[in-house]
Amino acid sequence: MARSGITYFHVAQAAAGLVDAGKNPTVDSIRAALGETGSKSTIAPLLKRWKAEYAERVTEADTGLPTELVQAVKGVYEKVQAEAARLREQQQHAHEAELQALQEQLHSLQAEHAALEEKHQAQQQSLQAAAVQIQQSEEARHEQAVTVAGLHSENAGLEQRLSDRTAATAALTEQLTQARAQFEHYQEAVARQRAEERATAERRQSRLEQELAEARQQVLAQQALLSETQAQAQQQAKENTRLQKRLQATEEALAHARATHDQAAYQLTQLTQRHQTLEQRHLTATEALVEYRADLAAADKERALLRERLAQTEEQLAALAQKRIDLLQEKAVLCDQLRQHRDASSN
Repeated sequence: MARSGITYFHVAQAAAGLVDAGKNPTVDSIRAALGETGSKSTIAPLLKRWKAEYAERVTEADTGLPTELVQAVKGVYEKVQAEAARLREQQQHAHEAELQALQEQLHSLQAEHAALEEKHQAQQQSLQAAAVQIQQSEEARHEQAVTVAGLHSENAGLEQRLSDRTAATAALTEQLTQARAQFEHYQEAVARQRAEERATAERRQSRLEQELAEARQQVLAQQALLSETQAQAQQQAKENTRLQKRLQATEEALAHARATHDQAAYQLTQLTQRHQTLEQRHLTATEALVEYRADLAAADKERALLRERLAQTEEQLAALAQKRIDLLQEKAVLCDQLRQHRDASSN
């Protein structure tokens, strides 16, 4: 229970004194001003009554405008502040959503760029493998060309040997013809001189027959060598044909490898162009992000200006409140004087 004697007049007088001292009248400060007398439950409703009773009058006295107009202006100001806050929040959400979309697009472009880099490296490896295969094919073709040249040289040697053997066979054939002619001549001579040179003719005939047999054996040997040489020439011709076919197959493989190399080079060019396109898109996204950040900075600047205007408005409201408190204090003094005058009149 509060002490007896704590009335509305005491609370109003203490509140006016606190306002004069530049302090905010509260329940604790009123109780301290009253000498720590009175309970808070008693002081609180009296202080609330004092604030409610003099609020409208102070507002009208400070501004020189009707209270309803001041309240309407305050309502419009609060509505404008709420609308500005709502728009600022919507803009902030829109900027955040746009930033999130740009970041997702940037991540997608980075992932696509990484995939293209991996594909580019794979194409580079395939290109290097194709280059190695082409080099191996070139080396094999060079070796085959050397082999074919050696075979051509060997074939020329065999043809030269065959020509020599043919010439030797022709010479032996001519010798055989000459031997036959001589034999016929000798037979005619023997026929003419059979009587006196029978013994000599028989020995000569025997010798000629022996020479003829040897010549025939030489001719058979030369014919056998000629057949063997012709067989070797045919074998060399077959080998030459096989090597030519192998050379043709190697050249076709080389042409295919070159076509593969050209295709890989074209794919590499396409990948390079796509990589440049992605880099341009990344640059565009970066520029858009920079523009968004500039817009966000402008919005922050506008928000700071609004805060500054709000602070100025709050300062004006504080000044109006101070004037209201001064008027309340004057009113309390006047009320006290009026009460004392009435008391004096009644006495």
